[in-house]
Amino acid sequence: MRALAEGYGGAWDEIRADITDPDRINYTWFESLLVERPWNRGRVVLIGDAAHACPPTLAQGAAQCLEDAAVLAELLLGADRLDQELFDAFMDRRHDRVKAVVEASVQLARWQLDGVRDADVPGLMGRIAAMVSERP
Repeated sequence: MRALAEGYGGAWDEIRADITDPDRINYTWFESLLVERPWNRGRVVLIGDAAHACPPTLAQGAAQCLEDAAVLAELLLGADRLDQELFDAFMDRRHDRVKAVVEASVQLARWQLDGVRDADVPGLMGRIAAMVSERP
């Protein structure tokens, strides 16, 4: 851990000096989740981490949750009735976008954990940034 942290300065100088006991290192494997369609049963619908969760590598988890809420609210406010058609429209707008974010987050985590030095991180991040800059 000390060797891995050598390139960081600032607060890391103190943190690095305190890394003396290997038992105090907390290594956590990141999990991911993507519930397949549909995310609802009747009038109960899952959004956010209950439907899709990913490693924090792209910093998109909370953003995707907020997008879920915004899209669902937009559809609910514009609907004359609450039916499966509304939830299908929600899934049509959300599933592929969220799937791309989850898959990219997992890919970036794999590259980081495996130490892949020649991975196209800028390309992956650029593709996701371009996608999420568009209206959900």
